[in-house]
Amino acid sequence: MVLLTQLWAENLFFEQTRTRAAAKLDLYASNLSGALGKYQSVPKLLALHGDVVELFLAPDDPAMRARGNQLTETVNRLTGAEDTYFMDAEGMTFAASNWGSELPFVGHNFSFRPYFQQAMQGRLGRYFALGTTSGKRGYYFASQVSDGGEILGAVVVKVSLDEIEHGWTAGEEEDVIVTDPHGVIFISSRAEWRYRTLAPLDAEERQAIAENRRYESVDLRPLDLELRSRAGGLQLLTVDGQAAGAPSREYVMVTKEMPEAGWTLHVLASTTLAYSQTVTAMVVAALASALVLLIALVVLQRRARLVERIEYQRRASEELERRVEERTADLRRAQDDLVQAGKLAALGQMSAALSHEFNQPLAAIRSYADNAQLLIERNREAEACSNLGRIKDLTTRMADISKHLMTFARKPRSELRPVRLAEVLDDTLDFLRTRLERAGAEVSVDQPDRGLTVRAGRVRLQHVILNLVANALDAMKDQAAPRMEFALRAAGGRVTVTLRDHGPGIAEAELGQIFDPFFTTKEVGEGLGLGLSISYNIVKDFDGVLRAENHPEGGAVFTIELPLLSARAAAKTALKEPA
Repeated sequence: MVLLTQLWAENLFFEQTRTRAAAKLDLYASNLSGALGKYQSVPKLLALHGDVVELFLAPDDPAMRARGNQLTETVNRLTGAEDTYFMDAEGMTFAASNWGSELPFVGHNFSFRPYFQQAMQGRLGRYFALGTTSGKRGYYFASQVSDGGEILGAVVVKVSLDEIEHGWTAGEEEDVIVTDPHGVIFISSRAEWRYRTLAPLDAEERQAIAENRRYESVDLRPLDLELRSRAGGLQLLTVDGQAAGAPSREYVMVTKEMPEAGWTLHVLASTTLAYSQTVTAMVVAALASALVLLIALVVLQRRARLVERIEYQRRASEELERRVEERTADLRRAQDDLVQAGKLAALGQMSAALSHEFNQPLAAIRSYADNAQLLIERNREAEACSNLGRIKDLTTRMADISKHLMTFARKPRSELRPVRLAEVLDDTLDFLRTRLERAGAEVSVDQPDRGLTVRAGRVRLQHVILNLVANALDAMKDQAAPRMEFALRAAGGRVTVTLRDHGPGIAEAELGQIFDPFFTTKEVGEGLGLGLSISYNIVKDFDGVLRAENHPEGGAVFTIELPLLSARAAAKTALKEPA
């Protein structure tokens, strides 16, 4: 009777132990997947960003490297990643978030790492290893950076696993380990198990590990353990004490493969409670055999305890489901917060742009209104009506500018229509006539072909030319007779609009950042540094390029380059301003 009770109790309590361990296994797997999932898309997004591609085009430029270091450091601070770094096509790191530390990644070649090799093949690189430079464990995500089909390198984000492991403190009832494909323990709730193996490594496995340098300078010794199976597929693991005199520990082991991460998760549930419950059952059975009169009471008691354990398991399962749902909700809220933060940042930039770009039209309206008042007083109503018409046109243009600035971040390509450059330039110079006359400026226009047509937004293109002329006037404000020259040319299916002024030019150190938002060389209060940044993005929206350089004979030269629209294509669409 006692032996039968032992067999039954052991099977029951070991199975309950495995059930509890399996529930914990799902929880730990969800925690790991969630911790890594929030970083998975970061290198992809960075690889697609225009500023990042620009850095990869000139990895040897000290200024570009400095910008790359600042950018990776900012990404690290915002995402919470351990390290972010840029590698060129040869695997050499040219910018890293830890550039200011004692052991920076800059200048190190990590082409031997599988995540870099995967990224170079156009896949999302995934790998976990011990850092060869920092000596810290991490999980790596890498994404390829390319430009026009040319592979430039890879963006890499390293995620620290220490915080996850810190939450897995070793306990009396269970331990957690994560192993790689070779059975090496990479993450463990017990520090003494870290970098130990579940089985001795053969020469081929050690060679594979050495080639990828996953565990640099680490002695990968096997744990002293024994694995055996019980009925029902139950796996029992016995681990000898690592310290002198420490007792061995026996566990029920449940495992789960995580193929995307490339590792296996193990939950080791201690059998101490199961054996204790088994001994209790045996004692009860012995007493029941000796005390036949108390058998009924013992059975009822055991059934009550069984119901209690089942209820405990049910509550544990419900608690697990509740935590998973809360975790999912937290992740969704975090994603919504990031989207909303982006919208608010864009709204702030648009508000600043509206204030910056309305100053000139408002000044013109004030001037026309004053003139109209004087003309009415002198009974020159026809001329006054003409001024009022110009005020109406200016308010219409202000409304168009406001509309385009608010929709600037959405790249409204559907509004692009055929536009004649000569007409846009004539209208813009006519609009600026008062300011040009007041400054005593001389403007020459060289346009042999007035029929050159491009696909663009008329008002936004006028806005770009207006910004360039205004900046040229500001650069020559100390000259008695400022001069500027426009030139329109077509070649190779492209049209260029060139504006040269005769001012002091642009400092060489500022040419690389002149189109950055909020960069300005003007005095405080004279500008926000948004005009050229907005103009650059407007031209980019037209599939064009805005460049700045210095003229050999002095002064600055700004060039707008746009695709030329053929006469046949232009004839298919009416030449009118977008609504």
